[in-house]
Amino acid sequence: MVLRVLFFVIGFSSAGFSQNLTTRQSIQNHEKESKKAFLQTQSSPAGRNFNVLHYRCEWSIDPNIRYISGRVRTTFRVTSDTASFLIFDFYNGLTVDSVVFQGQKRNAGFIGTGLFKVKTGIILSQNQIDSVSIYYKGIPANTGFGAFNKQMHAGIPIIWTLSCPYAAKDWWPCVQNLEDKADSIDLIITTPSQYKAAGNGLLVSEVQSGTKKITHWKHKYPIATYLIATAVTNYSAFTHKVHLSSQNPGDSLPVVNYVYPEGLTSAITNTKKVLPILQYYDSLIAPYPFRKEKYGHAQFGWGGGMEHQTMSFMTDFSFDLQAHELAHQWFGDFITCRSWRDIWLNEGWATYMAALAGKRFGTANFINWLNSSQNSVKSLASGSVWVNDTSNINRVFDSRLTYTKGALVLHMLRWELGDHAFWQGVRNYQSDPLLSFGFSTTQQFIQHLELTSDRNLSGFIADWFTGQGYPTYALKLTRNGNEMELKMPQTTSHSSVAFFEMRVPIRFRATGFDTTIVFQHDSSQQVFHFNLPFSPTSVVFDPDKWLIAKSSVQIMTESSPFIEDQNRISVYPNPFSESLMLQNDSDQSLQVRILNAQGQEIANQTLFPGLQKSLNLGEIASGVYVVQYEKAGIVFSRKLVKE
Repeated sequence: MVLRVLFFVIGFSSAGFSQNLTTRQSIQNHEKESKKAFLQTQSSPAGRNFNVLHYRCEWSIDPNIRYISGRVRTTFRVTSDTASFLIFDFYNGLTVDSVVFQGQKRNAGFIGTGLFKVKTGIILSQNQIDSVSIYYKGIPANTGFGAFNKQMHAGIPIIWTLSCPYAAKDWWPCVQNLEDKADSIDLIITTPSQYKAAGNGLLVSEVQSGTKKITHWKHKYPIATYLIATAVTNYSAFTHKVHLSSQNPGDSLPVVNYVYPEGLTSAITNTKKVLPILQYYDSLIAPYPFRKEKYGHAQFGWGGGMEHQTMSFMTDFSFDLQAHELAHQWFGDFITCRSWRDIWLNEGWATYMAALAGKRFGTANFINWLNSSQNSVKSLASGSVWVNDTSNINRVFDSRLTYTKGALVLHMLRWELGDHAFWQGVRNYQSDPLLSFGFSTTQQFIQHLELTSDRNLSGFIADWFTGQGYPTYALKLTRNGNEMELKMPQTTSHSSVAFFEMRVPIRFRATGFDTTIVFQHDSSQQVFHFNLPFSPTSVVFDPDKWLIAKSSVQIMTESSPFIEDQNRISVYPNPFSESLMLQNDSDQSLQVRILNAQGQEIANQTLFPGLQKSLNLGEIASGVYVVQYEKAGIVFSRKLVKE
């Protein structure tokens, strides 16, 4: 899912749910309702004595009218030997005409906000398979991101659904937890004859009946309730074909697209972008999970995208949006997070895969993406990937934490474990029969990485998943000829993590020399001694941008603790008491930083050539400080004393 206005990680202008300003307002307007709905769902007794096997949904939808009528027949297996009733999640603002069980109408009714109870009239036995039909009609609720929306495009009406995270019950009776997937579904949608209805799975039939059209979609794979969807408007439909390495020779996967007629020409071109991405994901992650059916897109009026299983709904067909929603077919649809606390297993993965696709196909600069993503995460000192408040829809789908930091944590895991162990662990995770077409927790995902890497990742998860913030390193390199001493004391931005244990890559450079060394940094007091065949003139922290971290660098020699520039920044008075004057005597603009003895930045100024600035530093403590700037790849430092 991509919430475009709330974030964009790679180029939707960055990517999972996307969103425009109107949708943002909708989130704010409905947040209170959504919180209530979620809390009810979390403690909901719906489905507690049965497992859903199949939904047959027969809906009448006219996009000119925000209204639904129809029948949902739920086939289930009883899990309790004392069951005499069935409870569904269902919006009590809808009208139930009747409930039929074993050929007879049964007593049923709403028992609270969002709950519907059916009395079976008999005691059901454990493992009994049966079905119940609920006939209903009315105007659905519209909580969350807009469960059942009526809009216009080019003067034509459209109705589309979006049930994530817990709004399926707003428009149909179901069990909407993250514990039970229906094994299969049938969607049979009756519309005015001039419209088409999009849906999950394969199109079985599209039959004209007088002024009506009956469209039948069948999906034979397990599916979470929030991923079941339909959209109805005057779609133009077309299909691409793509061969996947996981398919037999001669086979191809249909990529079915339902788009607005006014954008048909560009849509035919732009939806082809997804074909090589499908092949890439299919070979890198695992075979496309629904390859016996289809993948596809349906255009809708929400400002972003939603990964409805086998047919993602999206506002447009940009490369990044298609790459993000496609990745969800593996991460979110095939394997779904077991709790919204673990939503990063859906959104962090989709964001990261879309960034990798951009790198693979040259649509985005990966280093630029890493830079902007890391800066976004570091823009605030707090915040964990783990969702601490699942009743707050804005927190569940927080762009900085769930999407961006979630993606970067995956990137750091890849760095920590190495490509082979990381990707093999991901493939094993995808092929785990206990998780396939089911639900997963963060711990289950991490266990697969631990098995392939022979690493204990509990500390990493405590720091980067449940912990908050990021580290700041103050690198101090002392050189004596070819002998080097490196210290890198670390401070953390949030008290939830005392110290981040990390493999830290550092690049040392001099004219004609370029060497990167990886240091296992286990404590802030660590001192590293090593030799280099050259005397480095610059030190670059994390040159390939693997880490969420800030850093400062000082290069010192034993004879002179600081390298000074002959054409430099003038600093006076020194020692100083209240104010400090900085003057740029060079011929270029310089970024000047003042650091304390721990390497923490206390001031930062841009100085243009020949100009000076006065800094009021009267409030800082007495002691030794450093003025530092970089020029031509060399970091220059000068000691200051505050009286």
